[in-house]
Amino acid sequence: MDKIELKDCHLCAAEILQFSPDICIIESTYGVQLHQPRNVTKKCFTDVIHSTISQGGRVLILAFALRHTQELLLILDEYWSNHPELHNIPIYYASPFAKRCMAIYQTYINSMNERIRNQFANSNPFDFKHISPLKNIENFNDVGP
Repeated sequence: MDKIELKDCHLCAAEILQFSPDICIIESTYGVQLHQPRNVTKKCFTDVIHSTISQGGRVLILAFALRHTQELLLILDEYWSNHPELHNIPIYYASPFAKRCMAIYQTYINSMNERIRNQFANSNPFDFKHISPLKNIENFNDVGP
């Protein structure tokens, strides 16, 4: 199953149109690889981060694709919310472009998946409780674990 057929934490799965094209050109960087189920990947991701932090380490995640950046932020914010022992550990993201992209997601909330739309009725899912944008490096106080 292609990854685009799966729902993200925030986006709906791709709609599969029923047509027979004469030619189809696609990007398939990882098209020949089998992927773990999303819940397995999510648990492995959060387990590694929690373990690293518990051992006094720090985590730096390079996320270039905007869809994936928002998904990782949603996963981390939810994980932090469910683990009070992590509440004193800050999470920052350093991407003005990702911040602008989240404003677009909020504008087009009806394009998000059902879980995000339902959550948006009560609170903005992109208004993170445990994640802050890094405004500038000059005022960044890198203390703690």
